[in-house]
Amino acid sequence: MMTDGYLTAIPGYWLLLPAVPLGAWIWRLGRDRRWTLLSLLALVHVTAVVALTIFPIPISGQEYYRITRGFSEDNVIPFHTIIDQLSHMSLSSIRQLFGNSVALVPFGIYGPGLWPFLRHWRNFVVAALAFALAIELAQLAGSLIEGFTYRVTDVDDAIMNASGAVVAFVVWRELEARSPVRDWLARICAR
Repeated sequence: MMTDGYLTAIPGYWLLLPAVPLGAWIWRLGRDRRWTLLSLLALVHVTAVVALTIFPIPISGQEYYRITRGFSEDNVIPFHTIIDQLSHMSLSSIRQLFGNSVALVPFGIYGPGLWPFLRHWRNFVVAALAFALAIELAQLAGSLIEGFTYRVTDVDDAIMNASGAVVAFVVWRELEARSPVRDWLARICAR
């Protein structure tokens, strides 16, 4: 458990409890190497995303924050936060923009590899948007359950997340089509 003096919360590393045995199960399934590696990438990615965006989860001490913070800072206006961060550049805003841009990049690699219908760009864009919006809706649900803005819900985070995934999808497809990368992938997956 972790605390800040008021709030006691369950930290994200508790997600390792189900993730490690699930990873061992994926490894032992005996599927082809490419599927196994993509599945493990998906497991690591989803575990990290949930640990960073949903956890820590408060279990006591919320009353102080309900009184002092309430609901604030959420954004449902597209590009409002992005424009604000670009116009007031700081290390924090650069870190926020970069983090949101790369958060779903692995999905651009394992998504089409594990689910063939995501190989079509339109289907992938819809899936990337759905993934990004699911994160924001989970954060909103957590805040509503807690009674204060525990995790800021921002449509611009979803836009940046989905954009990063789509860029990764396009770049990865181009790299896979090139002979040296295709040969390298074939060597890795043949072992």
